[in-house]
Amino acid sequence: MSILVVGLNHKSAPVEVREKLAFNANNISTALSLFLHRHQSAETVILSTCNRVEMYVSSLDGAVKTEDVLSFFADFHKIALNEFSPYMYHYADDRAVNHLFFVTASLDSMVLGESQILSQVKEAYTTASMDEATGKVMNQLFQQALNVAKIIHTRTNIGKRKVSISSVAVEFAEKIFQEFTGKTVLVVGAGEMCELLLKHLYEEGARTIVVANRTFERAQEIANAFQGQAIKYELLGEYLAKADIIISSTSAPHYVIHTDQVKDAIRHRRGNPMFLIDIAVPRDIEPEIANIDNVYLYNIDDLQSVVSQNIDERTREVEKCRSIVEEEVEHFMARLEEMKIEPAITLLRNHFHTIGKEELARLKTKLKNIDNGDWEQVIYTVERTINKLLHHPAKVAKQEAKNGGGYRYVEIIRKLFGIFHHTDHS
Repeated sequence: MSILVVGLNHKSAPVEVREKLAFNANNISTALSLFLHRHQSAETVILSTCNRVEMYVSSLDGAVKTEDVLSFFADFHKIALNEFSPYMYHYADDRAVNHLFFVTASLDSMVLGESQILSQVKEAYTTASMDEATGKVMNQLFQQALNVAKIIHTRTNIGKRKVSISSVAVEFAEKIFQEFTGKTVLVVGAGEMCELLLKHLYEEGARTIVVANRTFERAQEIANAFQGQAIKYELLGEYLAKADIIISSTSAPHYVIHTDQVKDAIRHRRGNPMFLIDIAVPRDIEPEIANIDNVYLYNIDDLQSVVSQNIDERTREVEKCRSIVEEEVEHFMARLEEMKIEPAITLLRNHFHTIGKEELARLKTKLKNIDNGDWEQVIYTVERTINKLLHHPAKVAKQEAKNGGGYRYVEIIRKLFGIFHHTDHS
């Protein structure tokens, strides 16, 4: 049994290459079926995300080679081999297992420690499993990979700190408001970052959303996406006092929210705080606003500084994660070695029990008058004796397998007892 991974990711290949090899929900089952039609004794899982495309394959004695997987990619996607092969990587056995554990634990992600990859790996495995593309090896491998990811996210801080501008901004807002139900969010501008931040706030419970933009149609577009209200840009001043959270990201060359406006707004708010996020460059909100009591102002540099610190903290956790992965790879490879010799142990048991049955059949003809109860005791004693004799060799075989010597040990057993059969190892 060997394990192979062949693939490419955001580090090895540009997006224009990755997208040519991507699989989707509509074609992944067909791909699994076609691959297994070519390699009938193999097991496979295809992992395809926007950042990576990988095929994990288990086969007998390494029957499926890297070239087989590469040619499958080429044929399935109707793309010349030389267009993508320079970008591909491939790992076998313990290195392949190590790679999958790293990927699933988000140690190989573009954003270190992000949680999305765990559900993507789970989905890839579930799809392959439902399409009967997995067997004993892939089932154990992927279940273990998902387990390792959970261990890492529980025992380390790899995923604890927020590492995007929008999530850090929401985290700051949570410190002031605890929750966003009943809070009014005012968005000034309609850029991508505004939309992302708004999405985060919406997911956390913000439902009263007002959008102001110089192009009213664009304001309506964003407002509609979050069941909000679009207003004319000129009415911005009137709405400041109603807003608990203000996000501003326009392309204006000057400030669009001024100190006097916010002073006036805070008077009307009767002690309720205001939280302002300025993600525009150049800045939209006059910096002096930060000095007003009960007003909290953060700009892009404040947020980026926290993001950088959090990324550093996640990076420091990588070594701790690496040692967990190495330990888990070792456990899995030991289990794989045990799985490799299980057919040989079964063969050994069958061999001895066949001899036992033959001898019992010979004995039965000589003991014609034995009653059924006594005869059953004879059968039980013979089978129990065989099982006892085999218990220690089987136990030693499993121990030898964990140390990588299982196959040699099984060969000796075979020779000693004259068991010659081509299906005794895999």
